[in-house]
Amino acid sequence: MRGSIRALGRLAGGLYLLLLYLFVMGPLLFVIATSFNPATSFPSRFEGFTLSWYAAILERPEFLAATGTSALVAALAAALAVLVAFLAAYALSRQGGAGGRGAMATLLASPLLVPQVVVSLAILQLASSFGIGTGFWGLVAAHAVYVMPFALRLILTGFARFDFAVEEASRSLGGGPLATWREVTLPLLRPSLVAGFTFCFILSFVNLPLSLFLTGPETATLPIVMFAYIESRIDPMIAAVASLIVLAAATATLLLDRFLRVRLVD
Repeated sequence: MRGSIRALGRLAGGLYLLLLYLFVMGPLLFVIATSFNPATSFPSRFEGFTLSWYAAILERPEFLAATGTSALVAALAAALAVLVAFLAAYALSRQGGAGGRGAMATLLASPLLVPQVVVSLAILQLASSFGIGTGFWGLVAAHAVYVMPFALRLILTGFARFDFAVEEASRSLGGGPLATWREVTLPLLRPSLVAGFTFCFILSFVNLPLSLFLTGPETATLPIVMFAYIESRIDPMIAAVASLIVLAAATATLLLDRFLRVRLVD
């Protein structure tokens, strides 16, 4: 009787997990499947199989240019966010249980509590007040502010397992502060740093609200171009672009896990 109950429990648990995975992955799988649909509207019934929508992307130079812009903005924003997050996490971890550590960590994570539209409008107002305008670097700064808390959390997790005694050992052997960081601290924290950079890059690359008020014709990111495209028509080419983004993110995750032993998901 007990064996039957356990088997029934395992079956129910497996069914629950299956339904949960379908709920989370279902929309994504639908978008990927739609990208191969030859229909000219989206969404629509499946009419067959085609790669024409992927070929159509190559015929849209604005999509290719926007992809390069998004990649550059995301790379710079992620690098800046990881740098700031590392310095902040190092200082917070060095404090140990000192008072104010939690308040400072909460303050640094506060951009997560503010809607992205509000952050972008605030940066737009700030740039206008100082007469520097917006553009590429304003966009990088906005994205860096938004993604920095994610990097901070990942790097703080890395410092939670970090033994600062190894730094003391390095310095007792004649290593200076910079040499200790370069040879000891950064290598030990490499998984957290790489994971933080990759996660921030993906978040920045696909971000729309922050870019909506801060881009111009020369700095349009891929989400902005996609948004402008669907204002006039919606076809499976958008699904094809989204599928390529998902493929790139999945490939990066697998490569990090395979070669650098860095896990973005558990």
